[in-house]
Amino acid sequence: MDRIGTLGIAAASVAAVLASCGEPQQELKSGTMGTNAQVGDVVLRNVFVRAPEDHSYQPGDDAVVQLAMFSRSDRPDALLGVRTSDADEVQLRSDRDCDGTSETVPRIPVPAEGAVGEPGSVDLTYHLRVVDFSDEVLAGTTVPLTFIFENAGETTVEAMVEAGGDGDVPPPTRCPTTTGS
Repeated sequence: MDRIGTLGIAAASVAAVLASCGEPQQELKSGTMGTNAQVGDVVLRNVFVRAPEDHSYQPGDDAVVQLAMFSRSDRPDALLGVRTSDADEVQLRSDRDCDGTSETVPRIPVPAEGAVGEPGSVDLTYHLRVVDFSDEVLAGTTVPLTFIFENAGETTVEAMVEAGGDGDVPPPTRCPTTTGS
């Protein structure tokens, strides 16, 4: 190989390495199947609407939204509500008893410098329920969700509606194990 060919390969390698060193937000997006966002000190990760059974949600249908929340603050915060223009309401839900039946809760606490909805986090049983879609929502599209936090403020994310049967659906959430005293 001549000297110009060697320099060309070296330049291409350097360009590939530099291109992969993106901004921190871009790096954090890799490997997730949902939408990521940040408002104040609260970070939302992997926000997505579970896949519909028949490739779409019909008007009047409900859907589950999975997500993880993290706090970068030394003060606790709380998710007070979520709204969308695509449905009547969005409920904050928790399966506190880990019996497969979730209940509506008034808020989802986000602990100081802690996580909600991730393995090793304070509580894996929280999720959202979009109630009564107003129009058909197809798999592969997005649903706008506005998150309202007690301290961090509010932000809107476009939550992807996952397509079913593509192997990209996460395993079901497991309830935290408790240790006997």
